Amino acid sequence: MGRLISAEFRKILTTKLWWVLLIPTVAVALLWSWGGTALLSRLINGVADSGAFQRADFNIAAAPWSLLLFARTINISVIFPMVFGALALSSEITRKTITTSYLTASSRGSVLAGKVVTYTVWGLLYGLVVSGVTSLGLLLGSGSAQLPDAQGWSLMFLAGVVASLLWTLLGLGVGAIVGNTVATLITLLVYTLLVENVIGLLLGFQLPDSRLPGVLVNGSADGMTGATAARLIVDKLAALYQSSNLGEVISASDRQRVTDLVAAAAGARGAFDWWASGLIFAGWTAVFVGVGWLVSKSRDIT
Repeated sequence: MGRLISAEFRKILTTKLWWVLLIPTVAVALLWSWGGTALLSRLINGVADSGAFQRADFNIAAAPWSLLLFARTINISVIFPMVFGALALSSEITRKTITTSYLTASSRGSVLAGKVVTYTVWGLLYGLVVSGVTSLGLLLGSGSAQLPDAQGWSLMFLAGVVASLLWTLLGLGVGAIVGNTVATLITLLVYTLLVENVIGLLLGFQLPDSRLPGVLVNGSADGMTGATAARLIVDKLAALYQSSNLGEVISASDRQRVTDLVAAAAGARGAFDWWASGLIFAGWTAVFVGVGWLVSKSRDIT
């Protein structure tokens, strides 16, 4: 197994793909987080300066609103590690180079296991880059009052790393199932960028309170980051509200409505709690990797 993993790393490091995809990953993460938080910070400060909030002594600008862009930036940036994982097996099947690996290894299962281990490491590395660069963008674009505390930052950073890891492996699984580079990329990109968004819009009109979007692939992935951001922001808003001149106790139902609204703003409409969304997305990843494993073990490589 060690030799197979070493061989997979050599395949990756001797090609340009890993850094070719890393460049747009960094660019997208930095530009979205920096520009987005700068605009959001200006908007929130304008709202906070209105007479109604000042009379109530409700400093809405003191909530960590930058987490909205933290979540959205991660959800967009992980497209690139997803593509990286999608090409792991599909490109070798398309070019027939997988034949040599299968014939020289002890079994097809060992080759696939080596790829899963290798791309798990790369998914983590991409996740560290995405979360790190996004954090830098928040620091550059947001006001200090709207930045998360150390605990909130740590939770979002971790959510970004896990999201990148799972998307990388899910892409690998889809590539193993489809077995063609172009078809794999089209399938993943069309579904993640178009199909599920259309489903979400339709459900929004017909079933506005539905949790179904949070069960889907994109919805559960976005829920890990979006639900984390929503909980942290709403917790802070609740504390600010109760210490203001309004001073009323917020009911559980009102709190849930605000949480759902903030989660939707973070791109995670219908999301469950962050841990539930993470388990659902991990389940989807396991299904695609498992099916891809079965298909690859029986695929004709001649």
